[in-house]
Amino acid sequence: MVSQSVVSRTIQQLEKYVGCELVNRNSASIHPNRMGDLVLAHARRAVAEFDRTLNAVGTAHRPLRLGYMWSTLDERMLTTVRAWERQHPGFPISTHRTDDRLAGLTDGSVDLGLVREPPPTPFQTRLLLRERLCVAVPADHPFSTRNTLRLRDLCRETVVFNTASDTNLSDLWTSVGTPRDLLHVATYDDWFFGIATGKGIGLTPASTAGMSSLPAIVYVELEDAPTVALQLAWKPPGGHAALDAFVRHAVDAFGAS
Repeated sequence: MVSQSVVSRTIQQLEKYVGCELVNRNSASIHPNRMGDLVLAHARRAVAEFDRTLNAVGTAHRPLRLGYMWSTLDERMLTTVRAWERQHPGFPISTHRTDDRLAGLTDGSVDLGLVREPPPTPFQTRLLLRERLCVAVPADHPFSTRNTLRLRDLCRETVVFNTASDTNLSDLWTSVGTPRDLLHVATYDDWFFGIATGKGIGLTPASTAGMSSLPAIVYVELEDAPTVALQLAWKPPGGHAALDAFVRHAVDAFGAS
């Protein structure tokens, strides 16, 4: 613990260096004045940047860890990662799949994650794209021959819902009604199994439909549902030397696709 006398001497030395008083002093307390607040704000940013530098140096020896849910990985991200590793062979990407809306960010097991819903503070995000939802139906379901569907078409159906990673469905049905029932499952594999065996239908972003094709499941475009976001999320200031560069690379790659 730093003694009061040491703190006082340090402040006095700093005031001498900058040429003005930085604190208001009275017999009961001491607190920063206007110039002190300015110096304190700059000092905090400098300390944070120094910590960021130390973190970057300490992580440069390991891969950049990218977390993702089953509904966030598509061909464009695979292409983005391949291009990154060709251009930056010293910073490979290590992927971690999880049934978690924050893609492993909460427990620190990844450096950044592909997520659908906005994460809570203090996580930061960059939007990669917005896309339509599709309806996943059993291959023998009457919907399987349709080119498109609307939300009201789903109101007599059971919807298989992955509680761990699916986008929140509560805002989808407003004036059109609600599904007959929700079948809650806990994993990606159970979601697939439930639909493939005829227990219900499911909703998934259009891009992942192409990555998750099974003969037992057909994907039909949903016309009137709101689009869903795909974004990169991380906890500032960022824990890997290549994080900022990869985020810029991914945003540029998706913008050009």
